[in-house]
Amino acid sequence: MMMYKVLIAATLGVAAFSVSAQVEIVDRPISSANAPTQKSTTADSGGANVAELYYQFQVLQQEVQQLRGMVEEQNHQIKKLKQQRLDDYLDLDRRISAAGGNSESSTTSAAAPTSSSSNDVKPVSAASSAEELKSYKQAINLLLKEQKHDAAIAALKQHLQDYPDGRYSANAQYWLGEIYLVKNDLSSAAQWFEQLLRDSPKHSKAPDAQFKLAKVYHMQGNNAAAKTLLQQVIATNSNAAQLAKDYLDRNF
Repeated sequence: MMMYKVLIAATLGVAAFSVSAQVEIVDRPISSANAPTQKSTTADSGGANVAELYYQFQVLQQEVQQLRGMVEEQNHQIKKLKQQRLDDYLDLDRRISAAGGNSESSTTSAAAPTSSSSNDVKPVSAASSAEELKSYKQAINLLLKEQKHDAAIAALKQHLQDYPDGRYSANAQYWLGEIYLVKNDLSSAAQWFEQLLRDSPKHSKAPDAQFKLAKVYHMQGNNAAAKTLLQQVIATNSNAAQLAKDYLDRNF
């Protein structure tokens, strides 16, 4: 009996020791040296990621600004080239006009007699012809000498209003189309080239108008109409035929 009591006491003592040990293990506090280190590592990692993203954003922003500057410079150069081509073409038109007037005075011949051989011109009196010529010359001088495109547009439109069936009406329509093309107003450029081709299909400016209208159609995305017009110009013996062929070969 005595032995039995001793065994029970020993068993209870072991159990109490076990419970005490378990409580100590469960209640042991987390080391203060471990927790802050983990939080600090996470914070440092997140901060580094944010800094890296911000740096990449700055780099991309700088590259976009550089590309934008390059595009603006290219647009400026293209605009200058377009203006130079228009100036050269106007100068050529003036030279041809000056060399083509046989029976008129030098003032008269300088106003673009490219329409003198037109089959679409109605006969007019000498006084009316002189007034029309003066009106057309004033409008052209705004392009050739003063380089005032907006004023030239207004003057050419006024000329067409005053002389809708005059001998220089087709020329005025053509130059309106050219000016609007340089200004990148494709809709207005197409309108004037189309009107010239409707009103004066046999005029000496008609092949040039067809070529420029083909370019406008191509720039507008109407490739089928552009290709058809280019092929029509190539079939002619005009100065625009080779230009049309080169343009067709490059773009189609």
